[in-house]
Amino acid sequence: MGSEGRHTTGYWLSHPPPGEEIFITGVSGSFPDSDSVFHLKDNLFNKVDLISGDYRRWKMSDPDIPQRTGKINNLDKFDASFFGINFKEAHSMDPMGRIIMERTYEAIIDAGFNPKELRNTRTGVFFGICFSESEKSWLYDKMHINTFGVIGCSRSMVANRISHWLGVTGPSYAVDTACSSSLYALEHAFKAIREGHCDSAIVGGSNLCLHPYISLQFSKLGVLSPDGRCKSFDNNANGYARSETVAVCFLQKAKDSRRVYAQVLHAKTNCDGYKEQGISYPAGNMQKLLLSEFYEECGVPPNSLEYIEAHGTGI
Repeated sequence: MGSEGRHTTGYWLSHPPPGEEIFITGVSGSFPDSDSVFHLKDNLFNKVDLISGDYRRWKMSDPDIPQRTGKINNLDKFDASFFGINFKEAHSMDPMGRIIMERTYEAIIDAGFNPKELRNTRTGVFFGICFSESEKSWLYDKMHINTFGVIGCSRSMVANRISHWLGVTGPSYAVDTACSSSLYALEHAFKAIREGHCDSAIVGGSNLCLHPYISLQFSKLGVLSPDGRCKSFDNNANGYARSETVAVCFLQKAKDSRRVYAQVLHAKTNCDGYKEQGISYPAGNMQKLLLSEFYEECGVPPNSLEYIEAHGTGI
């Protein structure tokens, strides 16, 4: 790498001084039929198909609605009083907002901290969220019951409620860039810590498949696999399957951490701009440019990688 490249913003972000390195120190999550990160690991190692065609979310009313989706458990369980939320408010919250609070608590504990230790700290909260598939019910169909739906289904409130509950004062917002939302949230959190806007960050992503018409829209768009199977890197790939998850990680500087899962060396995104194929199509040339710039900035040779987690909808 030339001397000019070493003075770019990306290089500065990915080469912090000692003690300022950013680590993932706590993790937690709910995944399809997997109630924890370790449960998910066991299911993956045992090659369990976590996409199911049961009727837990909706009954089949249209043959074009994909029935095979990934579904997390216990959407109806929540200890509202533990989080200081009253009965009516809890029952008008989007389920993912409730689950995010639980998983955030677990991620902080997993990092070796009591959540009370974070009060009045400069901890940021960044969540990637696209749809709230319960907002129709609470904002339009049941408004006569109580008035908490406008708060309970607001995507901004997902992050703000965490900040309020913990009493933390760092940046707090939700990010919506469709299927890359949680990656953007991670990038924002990483840069916010490195640029001094916060000292640590709670980062997460969430998606729940609660309304059949959202899946029907995706099916009509032609992006979902008819058989509900995502076949990335396969010649038979014919779309992807929708799935649910709520995942949270805690980012801290090395000097503040009590345990370490991994170091975040760098985080970077870009935008495709105009494409003749249409706004929903990926642009291979821009993805290639992004990866080239990313590896150059963080100084990691691509041939040194041992493990990659790929993105099914981008293949």
